[in-house]
Amino acid sequence: MAEVFSITLVFPNLDDPDFPKALELARQSSEFHEIGAGPLARYRARFLAADAARLIDVFTVVSRSNDIEILVDDQDVPYGRELWMPLVGLFMNA
Repeated sequence: MAEVFSITLVFPNLDDPDFPKALELARQSSEFHEIGAGPLARYRARFLAADAARLIDVFTVVSRSNDIEILVDDQDVPYGRELWMPLVGLFMNA
């Protein structure tokens, strides 16, 4: 069965006690890249539909920053935070 779509989160390092666990979960995504190092590092994690729960867990933490990107099938789409992420949660509960 082909994947319906992917959602990619691009996010910075966060000074948050929950961030190490979120980063650990992001590293388990289908595709993970670390860009840079240290406090200025950025992370890119792609999640497939089957990883929706992990995506939501990571998003819950990294969304505390306003400096995140949400890409759908590698495309910047309007309302990623306001529409696409709630839709993922809705599909998980269906």
